Amino acid sequence: MTSAQRKLKRGIEHVRTLLGEVRSYEEAGAYIFDYEQEIRSETEAVYRCFADRKVALPMHWPLLAGEAIQNLRAALDHLVYEKSGGKSSTSFPIFTDRKEYEEKAPGRLKGVSEEIAKQIAEFQPFRFMPEDASQHPLAQLSSLSNRDKHKVLSTVASAVTREGVGIPAGVKLKWDDYGTLKELGAGRRQISTFMVRAKGGVEDVTVEPHFSYEVRIERHPIGVLKGIGHEVFRVMGEIETGGNLSPVAPFPL
Repeated sequence: MTSAQRKLKRGIEHVRTLLGEVRSYEEAGAYIFDYEQEIRSETEAVYRCFADRKVALPMHWPLLAGEAIQNLRAALDHLVYEKSGGKSSTSFPIFTDRKEYEEKAPGRLKGVSEEIAKQIAEFQPFRFMPEDASQHPLAQLSSLSNRDKHKVLSTVASAVTREGVGIPAGVKLKWDDYGTLKELGAGRRQISTFMVRAKGGVEDVTVEPHFSYEVRIERHPIGVLKGIGHEVFRVMGEIETGGNLSPVAPFPL
């Protein structure tokens, strides 16, 4: 295996480990959701919903995420270094702006063949997603890698990925404060508020709030690491083989 392939393999191992641990955490009921009711009148009641953390986030997750990100980023840089014949100051350019790429990329691709340089240009985020290139997996890789160089990546469980309330027919509901995407910390925290109105009275109305949550990394769903891993695998595979990978090619994640 080349050094680039070893970096890729190691990065994918870290991603796989982290995703497995996150899945177990999310399925273990780390957060409990409940609510309090305040009856304001015979026909109106306010509901305040809370999330109560029962299991703390593992302290090693930010470090594991950073190791995954840096290994995947290094895999691309190692690939360019190999293809350049070992030229110093080379790296795999990742840009969301075409003009910036044209200005800066050539200096990072010294010694790389014209054919491979053309391939790298085709992989740039601004080509795939010109309207929102920052959301491309390679752009997310670059952003997370740069952040991790200066501070530990923050991983937090964030509510709420799905939020809803079951109410009987004829009962009206008005949201005052949504919980979607609010960060969940330690202890019990209020996440949303809504009002229920029922002409026949709210005393016996059955209200069923539903919430779910997910672990996020720097405000991205943790699954972003899987998408990044797939993209790095695809880029490396196509550059090393000189062709397009099959749509049914087995991905490592």
